[in-house]
Amino acid sequence: AVLLAMAPEHLLLAGIVALLVLEIFSDRPNAALPLAVAFVAAAAGAAAWLGFTGYVGAPFPGQFDLTPPASFAKALVLALAVPVLLFSKDDFGRGEFYPLILSSLYGICLLASAESFLTLFLGIELMSIPVYVLVLIGLNRRPESAEAALKYLVLSGTASASFLMGASLIYGSTGSLSLASFALALGSPGLLAETAVVMVVSSFFLKAAIVPFHGWAPDAYEAASIPSTAF
Repeated sequence: AVLLAMAPEHLLLAGIVALLVLEIFSDRPNAALPLAVAFVAAAAGAAAWLGFTGYVGAPFPGQFDLTPPASFAKALVLALAVPVLLFSKDDFGRGEFYPLILSSLYGICLLASAESFLTLFLGIELMSIPVYVLVLIGLNRRPESAEAALKYLVLSGTASASFLMGASLIYGSTGSLSLASFALALGSPGLLAETAVVMVVSSFFLKAAIVPFHGWAPDAYEAASIPSTAF
């Protein structure tokens, strides 16, 4: 059940390992692009197949749950990542770009199936941490890249801290870390629950660069390479 329900994640993990082995031991680094595209496309196909077959499973009950909408969400994100990889050839073509992209995609897939705040936080961080590095790297690295990456890291770290504090307050007010407990906190008249909701929502606004929490986005988008910004 775990192998089937997490087939997209396992394919991405296999791709990350293969790319790292290729980078370390192979004298054909240009093979990184087709290898990354193959694994991401395979993961997208696996997610789409799980969605169309209506597969439902919970390999880790209360933490990771797979439903057709989650599978289709994964398939969509993974499919959109393929053209990003394809037009990254001129900027990268080899190197650390591809393992970072696959690592971030792994986090996005965890997000889609998260059933608790613990899994949600793990997915958010796995998605975000590689992107900090993506802002820095590129064929024509700009002098402002380091400043933009640092700003993104600090503000995103603030969002992560806010999310963790909000999740802990939700646990304190509801006694649970399941995502369903957020609805309970949202409808609760208590100050503790209301504070938790505000902290969690504000952390997502900051991560997603939603006004007025978008201060990091212009610098990061401008300083990063075009494939990184597209991703």
